[in-house]
Amino acid sequence: MLCAVAPTGRSALVAVADPEIRARVLAAFEPFVSHADLRTVDEAGGLLPLLAATKADLLIADVSLPGFSEVTLEALRTSPGLDGLYVVIVAEQAQLSRLMVRARHCADDLLIVPFSDTELAARTRLAFSRLLAHHEWVARSRELQDLTHRQREFLSVVSHEIRTPLSAIMSSANILRRYGRARPDSVEKFSTVILQEGRRLTRLINNLLDLAKIEAGEVEWRFVRTALEEVVSVVRDSFAALVGEKHLELVVNAAAAPAEVELDRDKIIQVLVNLLSNAIKHSPEGSTVTLRCVGREEDGVRFEVEDQGVGIPPGQEEHIFERFQQLEVGDDRAGTGLGLTIAREIVERHGGRVWAASAPGGGALFVVELPAAPPAGTDNGPV
Repeated sequence: MLCAVAPTGRSALVAVADPEIRARVLAAFEPFVSHADLRTVDEAGGLLPLLAATKADLLIADVSLPGFSEVTLEALRTSPGLDGLYVVIVAEQAQLSRLMVRARHCADDLLIVPFSDTELAARTRLAFSRLLAHHEWVARSRELQDLTHRQREFLSVVSHEIRTPLSAIMSSANILRRYGRARPDSVEKFSTVILQEGRRLTRLINNLLDLAKIEAGEVEWRFVRTALEEVVSVVRDSFAALVGEKHLELVVNAAAAPAEVELDRDKIIQVLVNLLSNAIKHSPEGSTVTLRCVGREEDGVRFEVEDQGVGIPPGQEEHIFERFQQLEVGDDRAGTGLGLTIAREIVERHGGRVWAASAPGGGALFVVELPAAPPAGTDNGPV
């Protein structure tokens, strides 16, 4: 028996009794395999154990092997772990007559002896092309199953995220309608709830729309020389009221920042606002949230957002940037998992990178690094 390593990284087995035919098959395999390991099998009963041991996905089997029968053919199709096995049967016409019905049912291809080198080469190409196509199909199917599962989870989360503010808005509006005139003090309280939940719902819808535009390649980009001091100032001022409400301290350090960098101002502000929103959300009262902006040695700029919250659970540093993933904090899941996905898309479009890590002393640290200018060939407009 011949065991050859196929392009899939698994193995192809050639169980042929005739040395001349075996040599011709090996020659036909050369364009498709990286190396071959010659093994022997005395009878057909040794096929299944070797197939299982090598995890083979292609078998060329000679019906002349002692013990080869209809039972052997049936086992090749029914044994556990051999679902994707591609089987080519080699036989003389006289030998095949007793196995014809079963061979047609169980084999993927038949190679009738005598055969020419041209026919052998064509059958070999067909076998490997179908084998690779099968593996690509299996891999794609698994990807689609995973995506479907993640999308279902995501839709479940989005439904909850939409339902929660809507319920609060409807309840508050109903209370105001029924008791607002009789209890004027309730007007401010419940109108504030409506306003806050309306803003929350608006953020969610905007994130969904942003993600849809990114996936459709319809995002408008405007790369211009931008003063980083102004970017940092806008971001800082956006959170002045919120940090006061939560009794937090927002420290901004941009003394070592370069004067200007070519970037999309609004998109980078969106990234920093998202990162700071997450930091503030997970920060305990009385703690500090820090925004740093410094130059990079190789030109460009580095932003850091650091908090003193619960930090990022081990192993989630990379996953939290994936589509439909959420940061698990204790028994809760934070948000819809859209903001960080959008942030990474924006940063990578700039030719930069963003990552998360545990901050020294606890908390989370998010880092954004951008080059001094976007990659060559990056144009303004929709992409």
